[in-house]
Amino acid sequence: MIIDMLAHIGIKKGEDYKVESLIEIMNQAGVEKCMICSQLETVNNEYIHECCLKYPDRTLGFAVINPWDIDGEEELEKCFRDYNFYGLKMNAIRFGYSADRHSLLDPYFELCKKYKKCVVVHGQSDMFSIPDKWAEMAKSYPEVPVILYHIGVPMMYERACELARDIPNFYVSTAGAYVPVIKMAYEVAGPEKVIYSSDAPFGNMEQEIEKVKYISNIEEHREMMLGKNIAEILGIPYEE
Repeated sequence: MIIDMLAHIGIKKGEDYKVESLIEIMNQAGVEKCMICSQLETVNNEYIHECCLKYPDRTLGFAVINPWDIDGEEELEKCFRDYNFYGLKMNAIRFGYSADRHSLLDPYFELCKKYKKCVVVHGQSDMFSIPDKWAEMAKSYPEVPVILYHIGVPMMYERACELARDIPNFYVSTAGAYVPVIKMAYEVAGPEKVIYSSDAPFGNMEQEIEKVKYISNIEEHREMMLGKNIAEILGIPYEE
């Protein structure tokens, strides 16, 4: 069972990516379920909810929140309480904050802790969202799984792998990472800490799956990275 842990859908400037287009790509790639979240430029959690109702067996809804919004906490609680979303997608670069700014982010992590949800984050080597900053939040909230997309590329991938190894609730996800970096994460942090994601439609689902398969010929490890790990984190059934 393959679960893709990142796809952005909806409208943004120059693009209108419908969930139906994503389902077609999933079918071609052999992906059973896919995490979906709103385009960050035009946040629309209601549309994500509608997509999840339309394709409940194929989609896993995640909230996108601008933490600077006055009603941000209220919107996130609505996504968890009323929409039954699986977690929160955060991007410090897009919304302009430091990823370890407790005064801003603590209320959102508290809600994730309250509702037993995970946080998925953009984590490259940008100053505002270097892996250590997200790791600080993970260490502060050990009950909240934190999944770092992009594994700190291009300059912080070694550190990202070390943090995933050392912090129990800190994981790395493959979207946009180079094959040698994914291999390093696999070897340093272990297959239990690596989670497949494509960043569709910007990333190619089939190509990203092949990256994961390339770094290990151990079928059990491939299954963990391609779906079993995230199924356990999200508390959803995993089918062999």
